[in-house]
Amino acid sequence: MKKAQTPDPHTTQRLRVVPGEANMRPGARLVVIHGANLGKTVELIDKPVTIGRAPVCSMQIEHRSVSRLHCEVWPEGDRFFVRDLGSTNSTMINDGQIELSELKDGDQIKVGEIVIKFLRRESLEDRYLQAMVEMATVDSLTQLPNRRVWREALESEVARAAHGLPLSLAFVDLDHFKRINDELGHLSGDEVLKAVAKEIRQSVRADQVAGRLGGEEFAIILPNLPLAAAVRFSEGLRESVEALRVNLPTGVRRITTSVGVVQWLPGMQTSADFMRAADSELFRAKAEGRNRVCYPGSSAMLAERTDPKPRI
Repeated sequence: MKKAQTPDPHTTQRLRVVPGEANMRPGARLVVIHGANLGKTVELIDKPVTIGRAPVCSMQIEHRSVSRLHCEVWPEGDRFFVRDLGSTNSTMINDGQIELSELKDGDQIKVGEIVIKFLRRESLEDRYLQAMVEMATVDSLTQLPNRRVWREALESEVARAAHGLPLSLAFVDLDHFKRINDELGHLSGDEVLKAVAKEIRQSVRADQVAGRLGGEEFAIILPNLPLAAAVRFSEGLRESVEALRVNLPTGVRRITTSVGVVQWLPGMQTSADFMRAADSELFRAKAEGRNRVCYPGSSAMLAERTDPKPRI
């Protein structure tokens, strides 16, 4: 196996960053182009980025071939460097094993079985790859993460919750959406979906992940929120959607949603358990009259689900 050229250690000492230097520095990004977390992107500006399996990593890659702390990438002026952090499976640059190396535009960093591309921001390849990543990861109608990307994010947060961090999940479903499609057509239904998705995007924080699961159903991952706080968030979202007035060819349409909210509990084994619990509360919100938020303990009424097909 060939060794990639290692720069003189004296050239990789951390440079002092003066105020405003980060804004003048041409940025770069790391994009997963093969393996788990495909399309995951992290910006490189003025802080080191640690890549690894551990929740503390700024670019967390949950795959068995990746060490907990695998490697680190950092900027120095307009140059970028990567070094291995004693990983089990080594860090590779363009198939050459390295301990410390300067990165060039287009370099491929291999950590275990995962390949991450280093790209100078606004280069032609960067713009092309970002377009491809968006096509592969974003729902084109709602501009929310698609189901696959959302599920990967949920798996990551469930792993964090296993260490005792609070985590909640909200399932959001539009009320009587089939009636809109049947009476007004799918183009009108699309306008309704886009309006609700925009409200969801404006409601979530940077650490919260909303996605479209399919049809008229959305899901929101709420890290670091216990159940009570997640219910307050969901009530606020439900109210903001109810206040929407969507202009359609037949006139202004009012939209409502039903929401099911749950918190991750120690007895849950998998993300599928988590989703089933949220789906059960969503079904109960529908059964109890729609346009409401349901969560464990929110009502004495227990509605048995009759739909045999789980929506996960």
